[in-house]
Amino acid sequence: MDAAGGGGGGGGGFANYAEIAAHFNNLTLAVLSAQDRIDSIVPYLISLLPVPFVPAPDADDSSNSDDDHFSLTSSDSEDDVADDRPAAVPAAQDDDGQDHISRLPDDLLSNIISRLPTNEAARTMVLSTRWRGVWAATPLLVDDAHLRAADGLCELRSVSRCVAAHPGPVLAARVTRLSFYQHEYALQQLIANLAARNIQDLILFNRPWPLDLPLPDDILSCASLTRLYIGLWRWRFPDTTANSPAFPNLQELGLFHSIIEDREVDALLAHCPKLKILSFAMAYNFPSCLRIRSRSLRIVVEWLCSFDEVIVEDAPCLERLFFESFSDRRPVKIVHAPRLEVLGFLDLQLHALEIGGIVIRAGMNVRASAMLPSLKILAVKVRFSHATEAKMLHTLLRCFPRLQTLHVMFQSIGSRSPDSVDRADFWQPMGTCDCLESHLETLVLHGFQGLECEQLFVSYILEKGKVLKTLSVVCVDSEDVGVEEGPVSDSADESNVSSGGRSNSDDVVMEGGLMSGSVDEGDISSGGSSSSDGVVMEGGPMSGSIGEGNAPSGGSSGNDMIYFCPAASRWSFQNAIDLSVEDPFCVLLRQARITYVAVE
Repeated sequence: MDAAGGGGGGGGGFANYAEIAAHFNNLTLAVLSAQDRIDSIVPYLISLLPVPFVPAPDADDSSNSDDDHFSLTSSDSEDDVADDRPAAVPAAQDDDGQDHISRLPDDLLSNIISRLPTNEAARTMVLSTRWRGVWAATPLLVDDAHLRAADGLCELRSVSRCVAAHPGPVLAARVTRLSFYQHEYALQQLIANLAARNIQDLILFNRPWPLDLPLPDDILSCASLTRLYIGLWRWRFPDTTANSPAFPNLQELGLFHSIIEDREVDALLAHCPKLKILSFAMAYNFPSCLRIRSRSLRIVVEWLCSFDEVIVEDAPCLERLFFESFSDRRPVKIVHAPRLEVLGFLDLQLHALEIGGIVIRAGMNVRASAMLPSLKILAVKVRFSHATEAKMLHTLLRCFPRLQTLHVMFQSIGSRSPDSVDRADFWQPMGTCDCLESHLETLVLHGFQGLECEQLFVSYILEKGKVLKTLSVVCVDSEDVGVEEGPVSDSADESNVSSGGRSNSDDVVMEGGLMSGSVDEGDISSGGSSSSDGVVMEGGPMSGSIGEGNAPSGGSSGNDMIYFCPAASRWSFQNAIDLSVEDPFCVLLRQARITYVAVE
């Protein structure tokens, strides 16, 4: 995973893979070479990709014989299929000996072929003349995982042969297991053939080693593409903004462990007038700045990249901005994104937020020009042992006056700041804000450990949240959490709340103190008694008051009825790029089995 780091903190990024290799080879106490490091992260990068249309066969079920490879010239292929046919349709022959499957309409047969692995779909041609025509009329799905071979060259030949043999359009090609080193001409021919067949969906990875192989310019001729993911390439995108769009239909683009210059990103976005989803995974820019200018983008994802800064300069349709960050501190500048609704995970240790040209600082007086009224869901990572980060979280609540859902991921404590957050009066001078007064309805706690600084924050939200309806804790272990009627809302992985009070039936009553105990494996600690050791809750209400000695002063909770709802983790790369997922950070569960442990 560390193969993506190192360039961001230096202020320049990497211009080529040679610099990346030199960086990793020079790491102090490096155990793995640069090649081993990058080789080890390729499986992880592939795991982030959209799922295949047809799953790859298990390795145990395959052989390395040439009979299993895609071939239109092997004289044995027809015999192989003939040998398999009695086992494939035993019911028909035992019944009346008729081939009922071949009597199905062509559209149904085409649907059947589209669900087969690439090699098996092609082998249906030898069944009969009619099947040969059906395969040729079915849009081709190519996946090199289905075309097993003993060496990379044979696999490349198999992919190229498959595309060349099919007379119709290519719906999708997924190439993640090939190295194109010393096969640049074959790569150019493959892309040219895909472009000529009006390919719509292309996933193209170059398996190292060596790296720094340039992506052929032929990719620009694939004007029919609607989705494109490339990995481990040096993409020199030409700055030809005066020409017509290279990808007029492209809606989804992913750059995985690729190097592309900042100015080339600008040119690329200018050539994608319909682009909706843009993602970077362990990618490098040079210089190391991600600048977003697009009038069509709705989602931007930065996943474990080494960017020195992220600037949303002009994105009038942008709805979601996601980070899974590491390494050094970097600015996140939102200049113009009037429709931004979902933001996270914003790491208060790593990200310095700037809105409308105003740097957001802890405790500052937030002006209207530094607010994003459109934001509805915010996810933040906070170390509550550090007073500056705790105050920054409160300042962020002022920046998003119409915030409806707040996800808080509690980070490891580490060293504590001199200004202790463990005092009950820490949150007292913070006061309230617009979102707490009239909009915040859901608070979701990730990694809640029951520490006093964490409990004080939760108590503050319970007191000030006038319209708060749901308090949720993401479950660490979901084995004790049962869902009988589906999720409450679209959106989570750690569970447990502690309460001081008693429970019977569906209700959790908080009386006489802060939540106490630790959150672990779905348990809820309570001070008091319970009518049973296990309670099944249907989003039952949680009511009561916060203890006077521990809660921030200034009155009682503004909302007397709050529903406790365990949650399951949903945060992943695939959910981040999925517009149909309302809340990509968690899913609230209707019912949960809760074990109560009495606290003295």
